[in-house]
Amino acid sequence: MIDFESMIKNENSQDVILYFSGRTENGVSHPQLDRYFTTYSGGRVSNIDLIMLVRKMQSEDAISYNGKGGYKKGPNWRIPKFVTEKKYGIE
Repeated sequence: MIDFESMIKNENSQDVILYFSGRTENGVSHPQLDRYFTTYSGGRVSNIDLIMLVRKMQSEDAISYNGKGGYKKGPNWRIPKFVTEKKYGIE
């Protein structure tokens, strides 16, 4: 089981968004992202911060809009280091 709480508390927010956007072909919905950060970031990342970060990542083509209210891999998406290290129960 993946330890999302530790991931969100210990990793860079941008890398966490890259992870979630690349987990499935459809990516992740904004409400899902907001719920993860609201639940586990301890107030470190507000909804406004999340929106601003997502917009920045979209402008950099790291993520793109999936047409369903969320985000998927963009042309400049990269796999976060913690994923290749298989941290937090990621397989």
